[in-house]
Amino acid sequence: MVDRAGNRSVVSGEERGGGWGLPVALVLLALVLVLANVRTRPPAPKPADVPMQEFSAARAREILKTLLGDGAPHPVGSAANAAVRQRIVAHLRWLGYTPEVQESFVCRPSGACGQVANVVARLGGREPGKAVLLMAHYDSVPAGPGVGDDLAGVATILEIARILKAGPPPRNPVIFLLDDAEEAGLLGAEAFVRSPALAEVGVVVNLEGRGNAGPSILFETSGQDAWMVPLFARGASRPVTSSLFVTIYDQMPNDTDLTVFKRRDVPGLNFAFIGSPLHYHSPLDTLENLSMGSLQHHGDNALAAVRGLTEADLASPPPGRAVFFDVLGAFVVRWPAGWSLGLAALALVLVAVAVVLGLKRGAFTGGALAMGLFLLPAALLFSGAVAYGIQTLLQAAFPAPWVANPLPATLVFWLLPLAITLWLAAWFSRRSGAAGLWAGTWIWWAVLGLLLAVLLPGTSYLFLVPALVAGIAGIISLSSAPGVRAWAALLPMLAAAVLWLPFLQFLYLGLGLMGLLVTAVLLSLFDTTLAPLAAASGPGLRKWVPVAAGAVAAIAVVMAMVSSPFSPAAPQSVILQLHQDAETREARWLLRAAPPLPQAFRQAAAFDPQPGPAFPWSPSFSRAFAAKAPALEVPGPELAVLADSPAGGKRTLRLRLTSPRGARVGMVMVPDEAKLESLRIGGIDMEIGPPPPGAPARGWRPFTIAGLPSQGVELEAVVGATGPFDWFVADRSDGLPPSGRALLDARPDTAATLNDGDHTLVSRKVRI
Repeated sequence: MVDRAGNRSVVSGEERGGGWGLPVALVLLALVLVLANVRTRPPAPKPADVPMQEFSAARAREILKTLLGDGAPHPVGSAANAAVRQRIVAHLRWLGYTPEVQESFVCRPSGACGQVANVVARLGGREPGKAVLLMAHYDSVPAGPGVGDDLAGVATILEIARILKAGPPPRNPVIFLLDDAEEAGLLGAEAFVRSPALAEVGVVVNLEGRGNAGPSILFETSGQDAWMVPLFARGASRPVTSSLFVTIYDQMPNDTDLTVFKRRDVPGLNFAFIGSPLHYHSPLDTLENLSMGSLQHHGDNALAAVRGLTEADLASPPPGRAVFFDVLGAFVVRWPAGWSLGLAALALVLVAVAVVLGLKRGAFTGGALAMGLFLLPAALLFSGAVAYGIQTLLQAAFPAPWVANPLPATLVFWLLPLAITLWLAAWFSRRSGAAGLWAGTWIWWAVLGLLLAVLLPGTSYLFLVPALVAGIAGIISLSSAPGVRAWAALLPMLAAAVLWLPFLQFLYLGLGLMGLLVTAVLLSLFDTTLAPLAAASGPGLRKWVPVAAGAVAAIAVVMAMVSSPFSPAAPQSVILQLHQDAETREARWLLRAAPPLPQAFRQAAAFDPQPGPAFPWSPSFSRAFAAKAPALEVPGPELAVLADSPAGGKRTLRLRLTSPRGARVGMVMVPDEAKLESLRIGGIDMEIGPPPPGAPARGWRPFTIAGLPSQGVELEAVVGATGPFDWFVADRSDGLPPSGRALLDARPDTAATLNDGDHTLVSRKVRI
């Protein structure tokens, strides 16, 4: 078969059996997608009667139920927090451990400080030396009970502590750290790394949750990970991980407790589940909503990692980072990161050999090859532009990154790239032929694999592995036939599907609607692997497959636009706050929610039509609806000047922050015009540098003290301007006063508080 340009096609039609290529490819894609969905689900939870050396979600759930108590939120410094800590200590003692409660005041460079209380227990090893640290935080945000984030991790550790205690002693000691105040700025982890106990630690395993469902994913590593990953993978029954996740997370502003150890060059592994993102940091993060399969997977992974690491040489682990990925949750493939460049170069050479062989055998001409090279950038450009337009449309309609029913939007961003790429393939194939598209596509994949091997080695496997398969298959096919056979196009497409489809399904959970835009862009690259098969198909398939995909995508756009973005199970974030100026006694309700404001709130209070900045120090992106509120009969926070020593155009200040009303959190906002040069809070030196990402409005530096002691906290500051200037001080307590009952009752069942939760804040301006 020869195309209009005189190029031999990918084998197609009854004559050479290639016309079945595209239908078979689509069936294989569907099967891989189903298999990926099944294999990345958490395993079935094990009952309480499984052997005692195995992790049981049922046993861990009972521990979790005890820890949770009445289900109240338990942020640092609260009575509920202390109660959870006491239950942890009691359980460790019941297991035969001798737990310590390490209390300290600590600050981090972000400006967050607090009084924390970590629980630490130790299991001795057969040999002295460095220990494996197994860690999770027991505090919650004020908005919810924090079952998935992170009491599930705490219960997992306590069940593993039982298993290890009952078994033979491990080679290396194990330290169990149940730390405090992660939600207040990683303060418990910071307190631990500033203690002498850090010297005992050789490696860290951290357990987290961002949601309360889905598989437990190894999503982050710290330091030289080439030796750690195989130790976990050998014992994991269903690993879900890749160096792609590690690379992506490294580029994100998110932090967990492992971040603190990472900055101290302590190696570690970080596990989390991310399903049900709208339950994260909300009142719906409950025991009833926690997936027992996720709890089981968390335990299986953590136990596998700890068992592997406790038998390793922690004194001198081998150096090097790894490129790694699981294959449909069955096993983990890995190689040293330094090999990626060589493997990518090999892939490019093999593809180049196949292309030269194709040119010599007349499978395609140079002009056809040049035309085939245009497909991938064209697909990327057109699909990206259309996806961006639709994403902008959906964001205008949906006031939140995650919605109650993401299926219609997901269909849009998965099907549109397919429709566009296959339509472009049909158009380009008139000049390139199917073989020219094959050559152009796999040259691009090999080149991208080489570039990523240099720039981001952890992601390079996505391109270099399929390109290796394509190069080998192309050489074999072109050596035995004058054209590229259909199987030589199917095999690399299948390799790409196995590597790409499992992780693509996590992008929405991790990034919301923005993740669907990224998915569409990546799928425009992936779908080019189908182009040669589409070009070799009959005119009916070439026309109707993209038409059908586009039609379903168009219907899905309409469904997404008309569907309700929120539901009781996936609520809108609506945070209520009462703010009072301690000097003027003026009070106002502040409501933080993306417009439009639910009508029930306008009936409960006379809120402004549009949101505006809540405070002078508020970030530009933080806006709130405001309405007048009844004044509170409470004292305001105090920032007393204990000493003021001017010298050389500077002032050395000694201040004391107190909350006469006993609020849990205190805040000090320092104006930039004061030219803050140094600051000590509670005896801890703060790092005074550029404002951190996401900092409040220009002109202010905030400092927060969680778990504010009743006697207050002393601050020592050196400012480079003589002043005086207006500083702000505030204190925050959880919940609203009784006068807020009408607003609480007005919150619809499709809305819920989030993060810091509903709270009362009293502030005053202090001339210093």
